[in-house]
Order: sequence, then C-alpha cells, then structure tokens
Amino acid sequence: MKFMRRHLLSTATAMATVALSATASFAETLNERATGEGLRVAFYNFSPYAYKDADDNLVGTDVETLTTVLEKMGGKVAEANSTEWGALIPGLKADRFDVVAAGMFVTPKRCAEVQFSEPTFGIQQAMLVEKGNPKGVSNYESIAENGLKVGAVAGAAQVGYAQAAGVDDASISQLPDNPTGVAALKAGRIDAWAVSAPGVRQIIASDPGGVESTPVFAEVAGQPAVSHGAFAFRPDDAEFVAAFNATMADFIGSPEHIAIMEKHGMTADELPISSTAELCGG
Repeated sequence: MKFMRRHLLSTATAMATVALSATASFAETLNERATGEGLRVAFYNFSPYAYKDADDNLVGTDVETLTTVLEKMGGKVAEANSTEWGALIPGLKADRFDVVAAGMFVTPKRCAEVQFSEPTFGIQQAMLVEKGNPKGVSNYESIAENGLKVGAVAGAAQVGYAQAAGVDDASISQLPDNPTGVAALKAGRIDAWAVSAPGVRQIIASDPGGVESTPVFAEVAGQPAVSHGAFAFRPDDAEFVAAFNATMADFIGSPEHIAIMEKHGMTADELPISSTAELCGG
C-alpha cells in the first residue's frame, strides 16, 4: 500500500511537471505577440507624447516612435487604450496591456516596478503662468519662497520636483490633466501649472489666451531636472526590451525621429543625454 501511494504521488508529480513544461513551451512571448496579433498599448491622453488630434486620431511623439520601431522589428500595435495616469503601471503589471507609451519619466522608484526601454527624449522644465507673470514665478523654488500654489498632473514627476524644492503639500494641487490645470490657473486657484517645457509650449499653442511660459530651467533644488521618458514594459519581458532597444538605437536622433519630435513641438535639443541604467541608479 505504501509503495502504491508513493508510486501514485511520483506519477502525479511527474505529470504536473510535464504539464507545467508544456504550458511554458506554449506561452506566447512578447516578440511573438508583437509580430502576430500586435501589442496592446496604454497611453495617457497628454500632448506631445500621446493624444487624440482634431480628427480623433492617436498621435504624438511616443506612439509614433513606438509604431515606427515596432514596424522595423516586423511588429505592430493591435490596440491603444486611453488610461488614467495612476492606472498605467498597475494595468501593465496586471497584463491588461503590454507597453506604456505615455511620455513616462524614468525614475528609480518606477524602475523597481517596470522594465524601461532606453529613453526617447530628455527634456527641461517650465511652468505655465498668467500673462505677464504677475506672481514672478521662475521655478519651483520661487513657488516655495513666496508661499504660492502650484498644480501638476497627479503622480507626475512635477509633484516630486515641487516637494524637493520645499513646496508644502497643501500648496500642491494634483489634478487629472492639462485642461483641468489650465482652468485652475485661469480661475486663480493655483499660481502656476507645472509641466515639461514641451508640454507648456503645446498648451500655449492650443490655448494662448491669457497664459505664458516661465523661462525654461534644468535644475530643481540644486539637482539636474532633465526628465527622460521611455516606454515601460513588464520586467519579465526583458528579452523583448533588449531587442527593442537594439532596433531603437539607430532611430533615436535620426532625421525621421527628429521630424516626429518637431511635428509635436519638441526639438533636437530634447534628445536623451542619459541611459536608463544611469537613471534607474538614482
């Protein structure tokens, strides 16, 4: 009887091992998905990285760069889903989509959760203020020193910049998107709307009434503040990301890439200057 139980247990274990091996062997890799049905992309509707144009087409530096690089790899995009900023990384980790194309800045904290590609841009900072800049806003330090209020997209890097410069949390309004932030600025609920320099340019280009940009700046609290954006993948997809990076290396900074940047209000001065390894290392 003991021999029979041991035999049955051994047989069951062997069958389970075979089943797991079979499942693993038939598991679809991200490369197979990219070159097959295509990747599921999550974006945050935010210019200049990924947004809907007047004809409801999805455009922007990130989505167009992603599409181009995938095509060079023989792949494609299957679908693109507009997603709230705070749901991008959780949705990626939950396998609801395969890649985030949202101008997401590479930070050590995010590097602990996702596998970033190499950066596609490196941008400086600016703020949107009322015409004439009546409060004299120049950077985050000026907000802190003068007891002013600043707004930023909830969870974005600009929130951390404000905190690093000494702005009290009660003076930081975390809002869902650019239109809400611009409305708050015009209504006097905040004194500045903090975005990247290209983001400020895009807002002014589409809504020039009564607003302007502060001078561009590249430091916050004495530290470099050149934000680098990249595509976010799941850590398990590192093999695909390596191949993606290899293909993208010849594209970033090329005339084709710079044309995409310029079409959406960015410039060649905003090409990346740091690697993902450097950025993740803090």
